Amino acid sequence: MGSVKDTTILVKAFENLQGVGQFIFSDRYSVKDWGEMPDEIKHKGVALAVMAAFNFEQLKKKGIFSHYQGLSRAGRLLSFDELGDGGMGSNVMQFKLGRVYKPIERLNYNGETQKEEATYDYSFFDVNRGEINNFVVPLEIIFRNGLPKGSSVFKKIERAKEYEDPVDRELELKKVYEPLGLTSEPKEGDMLPQPTIDYTTKFEPTDRKLSDSEAYKVSGLPEQVFVEVRRTALAANNYINERVQQTGLGNHWDGKVEVLYFNGQIYLVDVVGTPDENRIGDYNKEVLRQYYDKNQPEWVAAIEEFKGTGEGWQDKCPIKPKNLPPELTKLVSEMYMAVCNQYVGREIFTDVRDLDRVMQDIRPLRD
Repeated sequence: MGSVKDTTILVKAFENLQGVGQFIFSDRYSVKDWGEMPDEIKHKGVALAVMAAFNFEQLKKKGIFSHYQGLSRAGRLLSFDELGDGGMGSNVMQFKLGRVYKPIERLNYNGETQKEEATYDYSFFDVNRGEINNFVVPLEIIFRNGLPKGSSVFKKIERAKEYEDPVDRELELKKVYEPLGLTSEPKEGDMLPQPTIDYTTKFEPTDRKLSDSEAYKVSGLPEQVFVEVRRTALAANNYINERVQQTGLGNHWDGKVEVLYFNGQIYLVDVVGTPDENRIGDYNKEVLRQYYDKNQPEWVAAIEEFKGTGEGWQDKCPIKPKNLPPELTKLVSEMYMAVCNQYVGREIFTDVRDLDRVMQDIRPLRD
């Protein structure tokens, strides 16, 4: 079971033969790498499944392939067009299944922090580069188009400013600005000159940023195929940008994709273009992150202390997340349904208020 969706294996995957699996999108949610949070957001699972299905089908028309096979309802495999308005969609997605190889976790005692710290051995991927097939590449590919409220870029800038020496301070700021194509300090809401691509680990308890060379080393991919990962991510990003603009949802700030390698080809996997994987306008999971930043800062601080201490770090953390107010869970449910309807251009959900009205009610609880 995942933190927000469950996976069922229908046909086992092999090295040279793709299997078949299903995602059951739940109403659970996760923020700040915690995993399953104490509340559920009603209808969230269906909204995400429908948006992901719509995106995969549109991307296929543009020559960008994925593991997606269709949405499943009552044992029947359906395309997005077959769902019908007002039918509440489906929270089950069927997909072609690849194999998962995880790095080896090694725990080491750090005398300075007096804690165990985890490192990860990816030698399997490097040694067997080009030899392994039908596998989920152990990377998350992050694209960034702009800098919304809550962007990690602003935290990096504040840390750089803490350097007392002016030369050191300028050097650290330059390290933040240059990869983003910036020459001076940005403001919340600024768009970048052009999209950027970063890589993080996928199968570690906390996503760890990697340089391009590190990402290539742990990917297990031949060099010419690794180049296609970036191109595929940018193509998916460009499509989502266009869709968000077309549907009046504001800016597509950032997001991620994951990929599978099979017989020389890169395929998108998991889901793309949803309010959980992407920051679309103000209508995304950031609402819940910001609520906890404001209302339970002691939990947020504890997370930063215990991340990186290995698998199960959440159990070691002495502070647990509190429940959301019932009013907020209801409003966020409305948000997911309204975003889904507006993004796909259909009334998958009926009797849903206008998205702007929903957000007017959410903002006082979040900000």
